[in-house]
Amino acid sequence: MSTLKDVAKLAGVSTATVSLALNNGPVAAETRLRVQEAARALKYVPNAIGRSLTTGRTRTLLLVNMISESHADTVRKTSLFHYILEGLLSTATARGYGVRFDVISHDDPSTASYFEELVGGGTVDGVAIIPQFSRDVDQLAPLKRETFPYVVLRPGRFGTDDNFVDMGNYAGGEMVAKLFAASGAKRIAFINGPSTHFDALERERGFRDGLAAAKPEIMKIWYGDYTIEGGYVGMSEILREMRPDSVFCGNDYMAAGAIRRLLEAGLRVPNDVSVVGYDDNDVCTGLFPPLTSVNNHFLELGNALVESLLAQIEGQPFNKQQTLVPHLVERQSHRPPLAARRRKAR
Repeated sequence: MSTLKDVAKLAGVSTATVSLALNNGPVAAETRLRVQEAARALKYVPNAIGRSLTTGRTRTLLLVNMISESHADTVRKTSLFHYILEGLLSTATARGYGVRFDVISHDDPSTASYFEELVGGGTVDGVAIIPQFSRDVDQLAPLKRETFPYVVLRPGRFGTDDNFVDMGNYAGGEMVAKLFAASGAKRIAFINGPSTHFDALERERGFRDGLAAAKPEIMKIWYGDYTIEGGYVGMSEILREMRPDSVFCGNDYMAAGAIRRLLEAGLRVPNDVSVVGYDDNDVCTGLFPPLTSVNNHFLELGNALVESLLAQIEGQPFNKQQTLVPHLVERQSHRPPLAARRRKAR
């Protein structure tokens, strides 16, 4: 097995230069290339432990997804976070970093010490946190105190001094409201996520504000759990009280369940009822009709989380607080604007 000294000898440089070249240290581009070619020729594999001792870095990032034991586990029951992880992995790998993925509960007593141990453990260089639920986020205290690189996926209102990437849920909810208003919707149902979930709260806030001027005759809200079954149950409960002409679902999984229940009730989508989802994942094109949904740029969110962490780790300037604006992907599950329908009827 080749060693650092073997690479140094072949490249004609010192072992210190080899270490710098292979760890993105300050060496000339020509030297870095020569060292990399020598390492490839000798099939040299760096020792991770030795590299960590030399640089003080593990070249490993951590993504922590926080769940609540009182709600459905959307990490395991849906693919909601697959796209964020994919974006995070692609950017981290391109920069020579590995990624760990942990799922911890707000309700677990050991959570209080989890982040304290993380800061002192030396096992990762930075952490991205998805808090999900509207709970005290005490984990930020030790990270801030020790200036440990961190970034939070911020669904909406959060601390003004935190490092975060905002996924624009308010704007997404507002987009759906304006779509319904333009179509002349009057009897509106909203099958939302849990009432304590950050995303759900922000989407509802944007949706309510967007509908304020339209003044619908009735709006019924049901709080679900982001699963297909939750959407089915929510639609069943809503149909007991009203027949909506438009339904906004807090994610595409619940929209799938809602559409199934509407079809069972003899209601056609979109002829009788418009249905719009959220997240724009692969479920949308597997439904009939294909689902209109809000694309919240999960891949780009993952990229942004990594870029923020790496800038902090490497002592570079970074955007402390970023916002990505979602966009509406219109397919065939909603009625077109009222004006367009009137022109077609002439």
